[in-house]
Amino acid sequence: MINETNIAAMLLRKYGNIMSDEERNQLYESVGDLNQLAQATYNLGAPFNAREAELLSRVAGNMDEDTNFEKDGDLWRDDILDQYAKYVHNYEYTYNNEAKKIDPNTDTKKHHIGPMAQDLEKVNPATVNQDKSGYKTVDTGRLALMNAGAIAELARKVERLST
Repeated sequence: MINETNIAAMLLRKYGNIMSDEERNQLYESVGDLNQLAQATYNLGAPFNAREAELLSRVAGNMDEDTNFEKDGDLWRDDILDQYAKYVHNYEYTYNNEAKKIDPNTDTKKHHIGPMAQDLEKVNPATVNQDKSGYKTVDTGRLALMNAGAIAELARKVERLST
């Protein structure tokens, strides 16, 4: 069923990346309940744009238990960008045969580039999964949301510097 909240979520999806702060706030006020807007946004599914990720992060601790958007609540901190710079690095790697224990379909010859779970865990533990044997893997969906929030924060900092 399409209602005002679903329409607002669709507007945020389509125009979120070009929306000003004032326009975003007007959209939020038109809905009233940010939890409902976040739920409607979440229901649209990933990938989320920066504005959607910002909204989801903002209300993650206030959503219904059924949503399971963020397993550890709203973990955004003011120093998150500093933590990114300090701990998160890209590595070039291939999976070893141990990785096949986690996922038998793992290609041990394919090269990958990306951060390691152990580095991300220092910045935001919610982006890391650990199985019962202790293997850590990156939760790419949560990482994408974290990255969208970080990109939005960087964009706001650049905007402030350029004015």
